Formats: sequence, structure tokens, C-alpha cells
Amino acid sequence: MKRPADLGARAPEDLSEPRTVDRIVVHQFDPARPSPGGIDTILRGICRYAPEGLQLAIVGVDTGSGPATRRLGRWERHRFGERHVWFLPVVRLDPADLSRRIPHSVRLIAGLLRYRHRLPQRRMVEAHRMDVALALRFLLREPQGYFIHTQRNGLTGDTSDSFWRLFRDAHGRLEKSVVRTAKSVTVFNEDFAVTVRRWNPRTRFSPTWFDPDLVVAGRHDRDPHKIVWVGRLESPKDPALAIDAFEQLSADHPERDWSLEILGSGTRLAGLHDRVAQMPPKLRNRVLIRGRVEPAEVAKTLARGGVFLMTSHPGYEGFPCVLVEAMVAGLVPVVTQGSDTGRLVVNGNTGYVTGREPSEIAGRVASSETISRSVVRERVASLGAPDVIGRIYDGWLSDG
Repeated sequence: MKRPADLGARAPEDLSEPRTVDRIVVHQFDPARPSPGGIDTILRGICRYAPEGLQLAIVGVDTGSGPATRRLGRWERHRFGERHVWFLPVVRLDPADLSRRIPHSVRLIAGLLRYRHRLPQRRMVEAHRMDVALALRFLLREPQGYFIHTQRNGLTGDTSDSFWRLFRDAHGRLEKSVVRTAKSVTVFNEDFAVTVRRWNPRTRFSPTWFDPDLVVAGRHDRDPHKIVWVGRLESPKDPALAIDAFEQLSADHPERDWSLEILGSGTRLAGLHDRVAQMPPKLRNRVLIRGRVEPAEVAKTLARGGVFLMTSHPGYEGFPCVLVEAMVAGLVPVVTQGSDTGRLVVNGNTGYVTGREPSEIAGRVASSETISRSVVRERVASLGAPDVIGRIYDGWLSDG
């Protein structure tokens, strides 16, 4: 597999194997290349800001972007800020490729089985997907920490792109089973955490966070008429609605030079490009679909934007990281109902919550200039990664 010359990967600093670790995280994750989606963002934050002295190891995937010396089944060490994390790639796949025939989680577990003999001693196993957690319960006997990233039925709703939407009842039963046997459960959705706590009293709710190292000031370059949309280009996020709203906004306010920048990749990418290509040149030239973008570049784009637009369908989001990141960068959020599950957006104060009609969204975007950016930033100022992640892991440690 051909590897890009440099996509931010760091050569491993130590090719020896870990003997003992505190936690092994199993997920379709590659430290050498960020993938679209909140779980990848969460894991990078954990690697960088987990409490000092907590030794982490990740069993993950090779996206083809790692060091030239990478081999499946061979341990690497990667630097995240001031910390190092062990990493073991066990299968070659790209989590951003959602056109797969075999679920990524199935291939990941198969790779884990193949290289199971390379795993070190560990105090806890950590999982961020129900199917992976279920498999690990039988394959690895250590206590399990389980993270839930969506709200209830988030993966099984009508707009979900997960194969679990075809097995809605089974997913619910299996997740309840995983939760009941877990040593600790963290839920990134406050409402769902109440339900999950009835299954396991060791459940905690946590918000997500922003990475202070990625917050870029850049406010002198801000364009208040630039709309930024960030996310996976899939049905649950409904990126086409952002384009609908932009067209309506441009028709309603032709005197303003509104622009739209879409960051992310997914199976809807080609269709969105086709849609933009059919626009009149005056509009087409003000829409930029950038595809897959590194986190640092996302932060820079947010710093230059004026409005952050979320168009997710209700029932999917857990506690969206990207909304926290956009607000701390000073963008005024305009979010469709059901997108802001953390209740960060207060209508007319820290942004706007809107229905799904393009005309309504356009009206809210046009009104964004009345919102104070300093008030928006203050709303999420307490959600810095070091503090939030510290509380999650300190809680786990106090459980023994």
C-alpha cells in the first residue's frame, strides 16, 4: 500500500513491546491519520490529556499513512503532545471508507485475534463501540471500560448509516448486556446517561471538549459571512441541507457575500460536488467542499469563519465535539433541532436552534450578526480537554 510522504505521522521512537499497561483501547484508530467522526477526536484527546502516569496502549488499524517501518502486529510508540502512547496495528483499513462490505469492527476484531499473543498485561480494556465491547468481553477477561458516543437509538434510527439500523432490537439488548457487565461506563449524552445508569450505577455522564492546543485565535482574519460546516458527509449529518440553506440565504440577501465551506469526507462527497457544479457561477464560486482535513486545519478554518452550521437529524448526536470546538473558536452556531444535545445553544444568546426548512435556517444565519462572539466562547470555556478528560479518568481510577 502506497503511503503519502507526510501526513503528520511520527516515526516510532521505540520498537520494543510494552510489558504492562493500565488500559488497552481497541478501536479502528490510526494515530498517524485522523479520521472523520467524533470517536477519533475523542481518542486523540485522551491520548494527549489522560492523567499523568496512566499508561495507554491502542489496538487499531493501518490506514496506509503510518511510518515506512510499520508492520501489522508490530508495536509502535507515538507522541501526543508531551505523552507517548503504544499502538499496535492489526488490520489495514480506512475508517473513513464507509462503502465497506464487511463492517470495520468485524475486521478489527479478526486482526486482534490474529495478534492476540502480542498484547501486554493490562488492568482494564476500553471500548468505544458496542460490538467491539461485546467481542472483547469474551476475548479478554479484564474489567472493561465502555464509552457511549451517541444518544439512545443513535445508531439504529431511520437516518443512521450504521449496519446496526437493520438490527435495532438486537443492538438495544446487546448494549444493555455490555453496560451491565462493564466496570465503568461513560456516556456523552446526559439524557441517555440517566437511562444507562439504571442498567449500571457506575455510569457517568461527560460532555466532550475542545483541545486548547488546537484553538487558533486568528480573529483578525475572520469573515463574518463565511459559513462553516464540518462533519462526515453521510445521511445522519445531512450536508445537502447546508447547501439548500446557503442557496436560500443567497437569494434572500443578495447584497451580502455569504460563502459556505464544507469540511469532511464520506459517501455523499461526489454527490455534493455534482450539486455544486450545477449552481450558477455566482453561487458556485462561493461554495468550497474541501473533503478530508486534518484537525489543525479544521481549527484554522473555524478561526476564520463567522457562522457554524449543523444540520444533523434528530436522534443521532451524542455531545458533538465539533460544536464545542466551533463555539470556543468564536463562531455563532446555527443548529437544527436535535443537533445540540448538550444544550449549549441558547436562542438569541449563544446562537440559534432552527427547524429543517432552508428558509428558516437562512433567516437564523442572517441574524447571526446580533450574537456576541465573546458570549458564545464563554459558554464552552469550561470544556477544555485537560479538565474534562481528567475528570473522566480520575473517576475510573477512584472506582478501583
